[in-house]
Amino acid sequence: MGRKVLLDKAHIEGIRYYDVYRKNGGYAAVEKALKMAPGDVVEEVKKSGLRGRGGAGFPTGMKWSFLAKPEGVPRYLVCNADESEPGTFKDRYLMEFLPHLLIEGLIVASWALGSNRTYIYIRGEYAWIVDILEQAIAEANQAGFLGKNILGTGFDCQIYVQRGAGAYICGEETALIESLEGKRGNPRIKPPFPAIKGLYDCPTVVNNVETLAAVVPIMNLGGEEYAKIGVGKSTGTKLISACGNINKPGVYEIDMTQSVEEFIFSDEYCGGIANGKRLKACIPGGSSVPILPANLLLKTAKGEQRMMTYESLADGGFPTGSMMGSGGFIVLDEDQCVVRHTLSLARFYRHESCGQCSPCREGTGWMEKILTKLEYGKGQMSDIDLLWDIQRKIEGNTICPLGDAAAWPVAAAIRHFRDEFEWHVTHPEEAQVRNFGLAHYADPLEVAVG
Repeated sequence: MGRKVLLDKAHIEGIRYYDVYRKNGGYAAVEKALKMAPGDVVEEVKKSGLRGRGGAGFPTGMKWSFLAKPEGVPRYLVCNADESEPGTFKDRYLMEFLPHLLIEGLIVASWALGSNRTYIYIRGEYAWIVDILEQAIAEANQAGFLGKNILGTGFDCQIYVQRGAGAYICGEETALIESLEGKRGNPRIKPPFPAIKGLYDCPTVVNNVETLAAVVPIMNLGGEEYAKIGVGKSTGTKLISACGNINKPGVYEIDMTQSVEEFIFSDEYCGGIANGKRLKACIPGGSSVPILPANLLLKTAKGEQRMMTYESLADGGFPTGSMMGSGGFIVLDEDQCVVRHTLSLARFYRHESCGQCSPCREGTGWMEKILTKLEYGKGQMSDIDLLWDIQRKIEGNTICPLGDAAAWPVAAAIRHFRDEFEWHVTHPEEAQVRNFGLAHYADPLEVAVG
């Protein structure tokens, strides 16, 4: 049984309310942090080895230390709760069932960073969670953990919840900041980075929900003790959103000592492939990371057992590795069509592109059109090579990572499952028949855009 430090109290009835949370050790991390110098709190987070849990995996303490501290200029902490990555729903779980854990982490981080105004930018579709968070904030205010002169320390801090409008692009930190300022959510060109010039042109740190929640056990345990959990540079625990063709979909907290095989097939976690099917492939870190076929998913290119760590999932880089990403673990069984799944993802990224960069604006649309042709039995062999060429010209040529996120799934699908793409060309009638009777479309593009 893996160690739990985030979800260890999730089973307690009423834990979402302040009184129950407080009785079970809640806000002890705030009391401890406020007795320390802000810089010492940052050092504890550095010692913990905590890496950003939103996808990039950048060391959190190092990110905090980059924050500029000019005199007379406010600093801001922004919680990225715009959880829009397909296959990822672990932040929703934290906010819905353990809202005070996030609030506590925000207070500690605000103290460490010198932020008196902290924002939670939440996905607009999470409307019911906004009510939960605002209730938790009100309870923390009433208890004296938010507001003026917190616990008599002279530290003032208030937390505000801001709803987004359903744009995936606003999960990118600079687009999020633009939206928070009331502008269109377009990513900014960097530098300057938010740590220098972020919200309202002031120094800003943007961290993910799970990252900020993890600050609480770091303070309670101590950075060095927290770093003992996990393996190597993959310290602490990680929440995984497991879904797809598995027997037990859900949110799991792992300490990253598990192998991928154990995570998929053990009863403690996913419980194996549903309906007795065989494992075909998996997207291990949310829709934007490369898909891996079963043979490369369970073992690395070196033949070693692949582990649920940042390093092992990325072992060998592309094409033999993938990424931990946001922890959206999407499992596909032997009956799933990779072309169809790739089309579904391409359609998503085409819709969510902000249109600021030409390679992404035009390229995502073309990828969707070509994949639609292939999926519905209207494609040619040359379309596969064209698709490969388009994704190659998107990757690395955009302001923000959405272009890469759109290109990587297509590249990995062709690289590992080219035979399926070719099957759609050589078996057009079968491809049409199996597509839910949609073969009557004279132009397959009508399916995508009509």
